[in-house]
Amino acid sequence: MKPTGPTDPNVRKLSVFLRKKGNAEDAPIWKDLSERLMKRRRARPAVNLSKISRYTKEGDIVVVPGKVLAAGELTHKVKIAALAFSETAKEKILAAKGEIMSIEELAEKNPKGSGVKIIT
Repeated sequence: MKPTGPTDPNVRKLSVFLRKKGNAEDAPIWKDLSERLMKRRRARPAVNLSKISRYTKEGDIVVVPGKVLAAGELTHKVKIAALAFSETAKEKILAAKGEIMSIEELAEKNPKGSGVKIIT
């Protein structure tokens, strides 16, 4: 059976939006992110806050092409964009003075994709 990609219409729209963003602004990060989002749900990563904390520093901008989970602690301010967040992860990010946004918001604010890290 051939995989067909995501059936969620919101994820499909986001993927198309990012592909256009990647071509229009010459930012390959959005095209790469679009390809990662087109994978099946099981192939998308679930990333814990401990991993984000380990691979970032104060003020970094991070995008997760999956779900952010609450295991671990966030020790510094980070801007995080993801497909989904657990409720506890949201609370911990806000408690660490971090910022939560959607992937689409991040692409609108930073069309060139400069300084954005993809964490999987």
